[in-house]
Amino acid sequence: MKTKNALVGLVAPDTSVERLFFEVVREEGLEEGRLVEVQIGKRVVTYQLVNGLTKEEVIQHKNTHGFARAQAQKIGEWDVVSKKFSFVKWLPAPNAPVFLRSATGFQPTSSAVGHFPGTDYPVSVKSVHDLVTHNTAILGILGIGKSMLAMELVERMMATGVKAICVDLTNEYSTKLAAYIDVGKESAVLAELRAIGAAGKTKVHQNVEEGGSRTEFATAVGAKIAEFMDPANLSRLIVFNPTSYEVWRQDSKPFSGKASMASLSPAEITHIVSQATLEAATALGITDKARVCLVYEEAHSLVPEWNSAVADGDKSASNGSARAILQGRKYGLGCLLIAQRTANVTKTILNQCNTIFAMRTFDDTGKDFLANYIGADYASSLSSLAERQAVFFGKASSCENPILIRLNDRDKFLEVFRAENPPPAIPAANAAPVAAAPAETTVSAEEDIPF
Repeated sequence: MKTKNALVGLVAPDTSVERLFFEVVREEGLEEGRLVEVQIGKRVVTYQLVNGLTKEEVIQHKNTHGFARAQAQKIGEWDVVSKKFSFVKWLPAPNAPVFLRSATGFQPTSSAVGHFPGTDYPVSVKSVHDLVTHNTAILGILGIGKSMLAMELVERMMATGVKAICVDLTNEYSTKLAAYIDVGKESAVLAELRAIGAAGKTKVHQNVEEGGSRTEFATAVGAKIAEFMDPANLSRLIVFNPTSYEVWRQDSKPFSGKASMASLSPAEITHIVSQATLEAATALGITDKARVCLVYEEAHSLVPEWNSAVADGDKSASNGSARAILQGRKYGLGCLLIAQRTANVTKTILNQCNTIFAMRTFDDTGKDFLANYIGADYASSLSSLAERQAVFFGKASSCENPILIRLNDRDKFLEVFRAENPPPAIPAANAAPVAAAPAETTVSAEEDIPF
């Protein structure tokens, strides 16, 4: 039963099938993201607050009366058994009472990626396979938790049997997901690839295409990824930091045994990794399940839009990585893209992302782009989102409509999730670390804080 204190308004004119307007009679607890409930027939239907405005009307003798009107988007009817909302048709009756939904606290579960603010209603990823094969993007400004969310999604993928290949300029994935990495083996791979790349600086060839070390480096990366993708290989995670490798290409015809040489950019090394992953996935044949996810951390540097590319080589490389993603779906390959601004990331990939986590953003270009996915009402609220909040929508969401959610705190997520899905033990034969390559100076991380 709803109590008098939970009553916050009455259904107002202009309410439609998808959008609820109500005149506010009690403001306590109302804010963007909170849930309200109203009866449609015999069903209690939930809406999420997205906006509010003040109104004024003329009453007797030209006196005016001011009031507040709230706007909310339909979510559906809560199904206690399935722990998700189901779609409800039609709209509430005029002047029907509107109640605020609240709960004392949310208890994290291994399946929940977050919850509706102020309630105990969890929000989950409906299908990890859809999350991967139909591609996912996490978008928002610096320091609001994009990397934390990405790592949580990667752990969910690995728990489902999907492998992850992270292309990361920050070295955060190697640190925060160290429990899934064979440090000794990864150090050996890093040293080998560095040696192959560096050797190309003095390798001049009459045929320009054969000069440098790009071909040898790509072959070695392809072999490592093919080994990683082998179903018999129990490893679930491999991380590449493009800034760790100095790979050379020959830029001119040789003269007196010398030629102009240039090192590959992060976007060009990302293309090598993307193409090798596609080839490894293709070799395993067609599947309707996800096999591997390419994670592009700081995607604006790895797969830049053509007008954001630093060099012509980056444009070609970005197009090559995009082709790999476009072709990979039927072989179980997809991507997780993390970026600060939509304008700086190739739209060839971004437009293929069927699941979106939109976090706080201020630029109008980004909000206009996201409005096509999440609607103008939610897009307009992006600049005011708090930390750890996101608008979640797409094929992998447990809700059919866009929703504003409070994301999990990482420590609480790890406590619950790893208790049920512990990281696999590293084989004893591979556990002893080998001599590590010289320490790298890490690039400036995208985030001010670890997540």
